[in-house]
Amino acid sequence: MVTLGRAWFDAGIPGIYVVLLCDVMKGLGKDPAALLGGVGESREQLLAPQSRVPLEQAQRCAEQALDMAGSAGLGFRYARAMRITLHGPVGLLALSSATLGDGLDAARRYLGLRAPLWHMDRREEGGRVIFPLVANADPGRIHAFVVEAMLVGFIHMLEQLLEAVPEGAELHFRQPPPPHAMALRGEVPVPVRFNQDEDALVLPQALLSVAPLLADPQTAALAREQCEAEINRWRSEQEGPLAERVRVVLRDMPAPLPDLTAMAERMAVSPRTLKRHLQQAGASYRQVQDEVLYERARALLRDRHQRVSDVAYALGYNDVANFSRAFRRWSGETPKQFRERGY
Repeated sequence: MVTLGRAWFDAGIPGIYVVLLCDVMKGLGKDPAALLGGVGESREQLLAPQSRVPLEQAQRCAEQALDMAGSAGLGFRYARAMRITLHGPVGLLALSSATLGDGLDAARRYLGLRAPLWHMDRREEGGRVIFPLVANADPGRIHAFVVEAMLVGFIHMLEQLLEAVPEGAELHFRQPPPPHAMALRGEVPVPVRFNQDEDALVLPQALLSVAPLLADPQTAALAREQCEAEINRWRSEQEGPLAERVRVVLRDMPAPLPDLTAMAERMAVSPRTLKRHLQQAGASYRQVQDEVLYERARALLRDRHQRVSDVAYALGYNDVANFSRAFRRWSGETPKQFRERGY
């Protein structure tokens, strides 16, 4: 049977990101003092290399900034103010990578160091490479701001790597055009499309083989070591066991859940490392998946308006019988018995 796990806590975002938000607000004619007051640290403290702001505080800060900025389009303005060097060793690794593809893969791998609630997938379609941006947990009302800032930020990063416009690139947003859509399109040098199926950076395949102007293998190797050291320190000091982080990420993901290889990529580790950490915690990836699915199944089955078949499909099963067998393996009873027992 399945045993449920406990939660873990995030390592926050770099303090310098809050400083940049204050600078953008000042550029809009707003007083950023209230933002710093909400964080409880001075500008000098936030600029320290190891400064991190807890996500809850960072979210409140962003919400307050959105209230102050109104319809000015804070997301793209924030992105355009961002310099790649502000991303620390992650930015340095992107700058010095052999190709743009390598730089983007580095940014994806270490995204959790800079934006813990987000990950970026990758797939190829008809000569294009699509990088969907996905939240691991609900960011609330700052969702549109963060998506806009991050996707426009990726375009701005490519501009800095190339010192030119990334030809053939596009930005896709799920949301309808916001009030500041015209201003956004005026600032972003590539096509921006709204009402799309996903939030994504879209690039021509050929662009990924282009070398950044500052490509340097020695610098890239050093930056990668720094990224690995930072992510290891982040895990060991502030996050808790890797197995617990996998549970939390899976809980916030839609079905079907990713396989071991895909999850390892999102956690910025090799499949072998992830497997080893889970074994040390007395679990396997299959067991953690089962735990999350069992948790969801129980919640869905409590809603008597949902048929068992609806629950099965919601969990990613194409066959009700397979779901029923899985539920019996998890709980020792069928979904019907679970409901009859009054859970």
